[in-house]
Amino acid sequence: VKFTYWGRKLTGFDHPYNDTIRNERAVELAITFDWLASTTGAGLEVGNVLGHYDYTGHRVVDRYEHADGVENSSVFDITGSFDWIVSVSTLEHVGWDETPQDPDAAAAALAHVRSLLAPGGRMLVTVPLGYHPHFDQHLLTGDHGATRSATLTRSGTSWRQTKEPTVKPYGASTSWAESVWIGEWENVS
Repeated sequence: VKFTYWGRKLTGFDHPYNDTIRNERAVELAITFDWLASTTGAGLEVGNVLGHYDYTGHRVVDRYEHADGVENSSVFDITGSFDWIVSVSTLEHVGWDETPQDPDAAAAALAHVRSLLAPGGRMLVTVPLGYHPHFDQHLLTGDHGATRSATLTRSGTSWRQTKEPTVKPYGASTSWAESVWIGEWENVS
């Protein structure tokens, strides 16, 4: 699977864990690993994803997944300052997959994580669209402060970056996301 993200030609990430090439992880992880190639300094990952693909050596916080090197705490309990932050398919679950449900918690979590960026720091967040409609609306209205953002949509086995923000129903033709939002931030302060 080949696709283009902001003019860069990338190859879909193919790994047996989570059958990545068949779902949104194909583009999320390809973009994330390409982005991580230019990062340095202290890093934070919100949601334990990259460790499944042998990317380690940074702080990982995941409330529910128990694994070596993973801190089990709420996103809202994270403190510190980070040169880079990444979150792959995680923030849409905050407050949405919990009881009682809080539709605004994901947007608050995004704002909190963004506040942890060191001066000159960078952040990348991926969100499968169509899963959490309140968070989708927050992301698509541009009320997130990202330096740049994009959506990618699936058509069969191929993905393309759209000119306008686009949400496809989650699991419409497969049991996975049909559209993904990618946001990037730079703390220029």
